[in-house]
Amino acid sequence: MNNMQYLDNDTVHQLLINLTKDEAISFRNTIEQTLAEFSTGGERQYQPNPSAVTRPNGSRALFRPFTSNQCFGAKLVVTPPPRPDGKKDSLHGILILTDGLGNPTGVIGAEEVTGYRTSMNAMVPFSWRKNVDNIVIFGGGMQALWHTRLILTLRGSEVKSITFVNPSKDRVDALIATVSKENEARWKSNCSFHFIHTSAPDFHQQVETRLSDIDCVFCTTPSKTPLFPASYLTKRESSSRQPFISAVGSWQSDMIELDPALLHHAIAVDGGYNPVTGEAQGVVLVDDRDYALLDSGEVVQSKCTAEQMVELGQIIALRSAKLQSVHPKQVEQTNRFISEGFVVYKSVGVSLTDLTAANAILALREKKNDHHL
Repeated sequence: MNNMQYLDNDTVHQLLINLTKDEAISFRNTIEQTLAEFSTGGERQYQPNPSAVTRPNGSRALFRPFTSNQCFGAKLVVTPPPRPDGKKDSLHGILILTDGLGNPTGVIGAEEVTGYRTSMNAMVPFSWRKNVDNIVIFGGGMQALWHTRLILTLRGSEVKSITFVNPSKDRVDALIATVSKENEARWKSNCSFHFIHTSAPDFHQQVETRLSDIDCVFCTTPSKTPLFPASYLTKRESSSRQPFISAVGSWQSDMIELDPALLHHAIAVDGGYNPVTGEAQGVVLVDDRDYALLDSGEVVQSKCTAEQMVELGQIIALRSAKLQSVHPKQVEQTNRFISEGFVVYKSVGVSLTDLTAANAILALREKKNDHHL
């Protein structure tokens, strides 16, 4: 028990917010390696299925177990029941880790780890994109905050504007104040921040106008209805710059952020490419195909098939030449499609990334402690 560490959310936050760009890229590489091992390295079969339960009072708990040769553990995240006034409290939870013998090695607050890990997951395909000038983020909570931080950490010199879409002006004002202060101290990006209120009389017109030439869209909400019509993004000429769309907020089949027509467009789009089959048709990127087929509202409602989805881990392995019988032209076409094509990415979470992220954070803490000795 002497080797067990307890890290609360404040401690985790301080470790992560102070990572340099190179350290953040190293963390992203860890996530990439984990996704590749999950999709192509045989690790999928050793990961128990996540499960969720909703209590009669409206509280919801998500259980995510994970395993490796060296570690075992699980994450528990609780969504509190709605308050009498209808407002919602923040999610809370913990990660519990043991070594390969079952000895406890760490108990970590789940909020910051989950926020960082999920956002970094979305940064993997984002890092492949050629154009990232103008960005829209739907949401204003922990995910929106960490998405913004990592966007500025990794590509802040390229980003010109980030627009937040949310029903709470106060919340977004606080988010912008936070990242603006952090940006001045850390990333020095010239990015400007903007806000679109979902209750504005001309809300749909504002969003349609903003999305008409946007480079990247990040959706980070627990929505149960699509956040905008697919047509706001699909009207572009095939020769013009195409967008990258990421959705991380919906993790159950009754949640949905993206119009199913967006997924159909991504599959049928001109100039698409399926890295697995080699066919000239688009795909929907996912992190876990099996879980997405069951628990992603977007995939369920669009009736996408397994063959129409490609996992990030498969692309990572293909690009790093770890897949057998891969022709250089396949890599070239894959890189072109994922960097410039109309790409939709739906993340439902891979439990194994919780394990590797948590272990990376424990290693950061030990490294910091060693420096203080």
